[in-house]
Amino acid sequence: MGTSKGFVREATGLVRDFSAFDAFMIGTAVVLPGIFGYSSVIGFISGADPGANFVLSALFGFAIMAPLGLVYILMAGMLPRSGGDYVWISRTLNPVLGFLSGWGLWVSIIAIVGLDGYLTGTLIVPIFLVSFGATLSNSSLISAAAQAGTPTGAFLIGLTMIVLSSLIIIPGAKAFSRIQTVLFALIMLGTFVSFGVLLSSTHQDFVNALTGFAGTTISYNGVISQAQSAGWSFVPVALGPTLTSIPLAVLVYNGFNYSAAASGEVKNIRKSMLIGIFSSLVFSMVLTIIGVTLSLNILGYNFIQASFFLGGSFPLPAPPWMPLFLTALNHNLAVVSLIQIAWLVCIFWNTAAFLLVATRYVFAFSFDRVLPARLADVSQRFHFPVKASVLNFVVAAVFLFIASYTPWLGLYLNSVTIWSILWVVASITAIVLPFRKRDLVKVLPGSGWAVPLLSIIGIVTLPLMLANLYWSVTTPAIGPSTVQADSILAVIFITGLIIYVLSSSYHKSHGIDLKAIYAEIPPE
Repeated sequence: MGTSKGFVREATGLVRDFSAFDAFMIGTAVVLPGIFGYSSVIGFISGADPGANFVLSALFGFAIMAPLGLVYILMAGMLPRSGGDYVWISRTLNPVLGFLSGWGLWVSIIAIVGLDGYLTGTLIVPIFLVSFGATLSNSSLISAAAQAGTPTGAFLIGLTMIVLSSLIIIPGAKAFSRIQTVLFALIMLGTFVSFGVLLSSTHQDFVNALTGFAGTTISYNGVISQAQSAGWSFVPVALGPTLTSIPLAVLVYNGFNYSAAASGEVKNIRKSMLIGIFSSLVFSMVLTIIGVTLSLNILGYNFIQASFFLGGSFPLPAPPWMPLFLTALNHNLAVVSLIQIAWLVCIFWNTAAFLLVATRYVFAFSFDRVLPARLADVSQRFHFPVKASVLNFVVAAVFLFIASYTPWLGLYLNSVTIWSILWVVASITAIVLPFRKRDLVKVLPGSGWAVPLLSIIGIVTLPLMLANLYWSVTTPAIGPSTVQADSILAVIFITGLIIYVLSSSYHKSHGIDLKAIYAEIPPE
């Protein structure tokens, strides 16, 4: 098929510059284990499901996501293309279904980037400033934390973060790899220092250290008493809330398989995907379990529940997340610096990986001509789709504005549902593909079995992903639980359908059949 009638061009223009370590890095950066990872598990689960066993919840989440990881390892090793699951689904099941699945994922990723920008101003930076303000006895830094959390402060800080994260990815794969490796080293150094602080402290040390922290009147017992006066009562650890927390545990691991979206640029693809995806999931689980276990031993579960019950009434000028409490435990400037630098740069590490993945979906859509072909342009200098990156930045800035200045938070309650829909469809694809594309699966182990290995793993994964989809629409903390959220979810997919129909009609009038394009496998 000539380029005038089919794909934008006969070669993608992308280069295989990513290693197995880079594949690990992409997925791990999206999951974001370390200080932020174990802190967010404590924050999300204790607030939504008090009484959940954090460690058991993390193990349940791992068990659910592991089979999905195998699906992505095999599929990416068999068909390594930009856009990953979008390509597999559109070439196996249906072009429209493939585009809508990929479109929904792309929208959710960019929405999360915008939300990350908002969290940078309302969570990351305030804790960073209060920690140094308390350590240096600098009241100006503590006061600045409150300004960072205002709508305008959050928007400007978030916008700066997204700009800098975009600059990490635009210079190309090699520069991205070097920068992300440095950030990874800083984050892991700070994380292990935080483990050292927790291992060298006792619960009583924390009780004593919290009294009067950051020049306030806060105390350990005071937080608990304040929460009790507001209606809180301790919920003991039990199996029920632990099971209810599983959707949040699954959410914690989201992204460990995202390197598949850039699999067309990974060297030694089958080995690299196995190492990159599997090690990302295991590494994230181990760090999460260590962090939450040590944190629970020092803070006490009753204090954690009380703190997150208070929410905005918590008596410190920053949210009650672990990096703040670590500063209370250890005032040594070097220790505080290592922990807080890791805490600050983690959001750049995470957002850069998200943006890299998002560009590969835009590139794939455009290479198939559904979106404007120019978005599939690749810079000769950087071997990177710069125009796709600019589009992602603009849309992410819009989502950041929405998070900062509007009450439309229902918008962000759709991401887990969208991911779950994609995982369900990807599981079905894994089941069906070996019977529809027999020539492709020959490279996979178990391809000659009566029921091929890929299909077997898909059969195992499908009910798990269906359960996750059910949880995502019945758990208010993570899914569409309002009319607003339901409406936005519908709009996302309807918009994708409209774009596909309009693009198909436009190209048909110019002699290009999108169905014919989708009948072929994109070039590597």
